[in-house]
Parts: sequence; structure tokens; C-alpha cells
Amino acid sequence: MKNPIKDEIDFLIAQAQTETDIAKEIVESIRGKGIDDDKKYYEEKLSLKMLEFFKEEEKVISLYTEAKKNYPILADLMENKRPYLKEMLAEAKRLYEKNILDK
Repeated sequence: MKNPIKDEIDFLIAQAQTETDIAKEIVESIRGKGIDDDKKYYEEKLSLKMLEFFKEEEKVISLYTEAKKNYPILADLMENKRPYLKEMLAEAKRLYEKNILDK
């Protein structure tokens, strides 16, 4: 991990970063094979779209966690518009308590 995990917010950020890192590794793995047919071309395009998705999700999560820490009114607005953010944080809290605190 890049930074020590101190709470569920750090855990959520670390999860998003890990997913983005995995997507990057998949892209590099596909690129390493070279493109010599339509299937590999499609796989690379698909992997790049997947990477784009995870990068954007990481940005949203970063903005949300910053709001959660510093701007509660904005965090409430974000949770009202995107309820999955609150659900993700609740799941991160559960996983943080299970995997980090119980060690």
C-alpha cells in the first residue's frame, strides 16, 4: 500500500487505487503480447476502456472521501445523488474492521 490505512476512508481509497493498478497491469499484459489480429486489437481496446473506467472511479472516490473528511454538506449531496458511494464506504468500513483491525 502507498500509505498506511488508518480508517475506512483510507481503506476505500486504497481499494480504488488497487483496482486501477490491476487494470494498468492488464493493459500492459495485453500490450506485451503485441497486436497481430482483430481479437487482440479488441482486447486492448477493451482493456483501455476498463482502465479509463477505474481511473474515473478513483477520481470520484477521491473527491467523495475528501468531501467526507472536510465538506460534510458536499458529502451529503454526493451521497444523495450517488447512494452507492455511501454503500461503498459502509462496505469499506466492514472490510477495514475485519481485515485491518482484527489482525
